[in-house]
Amino acid sequence: MSTAKKYGQFCPLAMASEFICTRWTMLILREFMLGSNSFNDISKGVARMSRSLLSSRLKELTERGIIKKKIATNSPHAKYQLTKAGEALRSVVFCMADWSQEWLEIEPSLENIDADHLFWSLRRSAKPHPDLPNPFIVHIYLTEQTKEHQNAWLVFKNDEVELCIIDHDFEVNVQIEATTRSLTKLYMGWSEFNLSIKNKEVIFHGPSKYTKIAPDWLGRSRLAGIQKQPKKYLVS
Repeated sequence: MSTAKKYGQFCPLAMASEFICTRWTMLILREFMLGSNSFNDISKGVARMSRSLLSSRLKELTERGIIKKKIATNSPHAKYQLTKAGEALRSVVFCMADWSQEWLEIEPSLENIDADHLFWSLRRSAKPHPDLPNPFIVHIYLTEQTKEHQNAWLVFKNDEVELCIIDHDFEVNVQIEATTRSLTKLYMGWSEFNLSIKNKEVIFHGPSKYTKIAPDWLGRSRLAGIQKQPKKYLVS
């Protein structure tokens, strides 16, 4: 790291901030801690980050000893994993997210939402359910998005959930129709599931035997259970 990027302090917080708090780095660490270990999966979690910058950040984290790169003999694609030092950052990353969920205003994050990140997040929270058929297809339709970012499909099959952004003539079981804003609020726990449906902010089309158990198979963010502080105390 160049001298220009250093604080010039011996404080451990300053030393850690010099590389952990560079742009995108905390989000890359979040992706590792939520289960991503390949370049493509990490890229899906930081969709607005250029792939060249991601490559550079992964190289830096490897050189620092936060992650390590593994090349499989039977695959041309590298896998990454957190080192012991990287794993020790888990509480740091999650504590920052927990603090934000409790203390920050939600409105700034609802502006210019990355729809691709929302799709990827929903894929991660979605869970197989014994009362669903195999396969079970959910079409997510974001009403105000451009065609490029308007549609995605969650494919529940063989106890796994995959995300598709290309329509393969799926036989859809349930369609979720919402604005990006409304679906984000539902996913993050910023709006009540039943109230969102009642107010038609988020609409589930499909047989009631599937839609009535939607909270079970769709899931929500890990942070959804953290209650916001009263508005007068929130940080904007």
